[in-house]
Amino acid sequence: MKATYFGTTSNELKANRLVDKISGTIHPKFRFPHTGSIELTENTLKLEGWEDLPLLGIGDVACEYDEAFNRFTVNSSDRLGFFGKGEPLIVTHGDRKMYLLIDWNFFTGFTDNRRWCEAIVKKVNDLVAPE
Repeated sequence: MKATYFGTTSNELKANRLVDKISGTIHPKFRFPHTGSIELTENTLKLEGWEDLPLLGIGDVACEYDEAFNRFTVNSSDRLGFFGKGEPLIVTHGDRKMYLLIDWNFFTGFTDNRRWCEAIVKKVNDLVAPE
């Protein structure tokens, strides 16, 4: 699987200034400093321009809003992603929470995060308990 992503961490989100937060509702590049291609391989989640995460080092994967990333973080109410399919893909790796928007669409605010979440969970489960 391959796609494009915008990425950040919970610490980076918390450090955003007011201008970053306002700009972030226009485009995620203002709040998500990491961007590039993302690839899911047999053993690794590769984030071009950021880092490669071994799948066995991933503690949790979820597609949901939380205290650091709510529906207003990158979607204003005029985007459909505000109402659904705009949740971040949250990957917990070590003591970090990484927030990803995969194939984010400027016009709708939709992402492909749910499909990626399912694929990552399946790969991790296959590594932990092979069939």
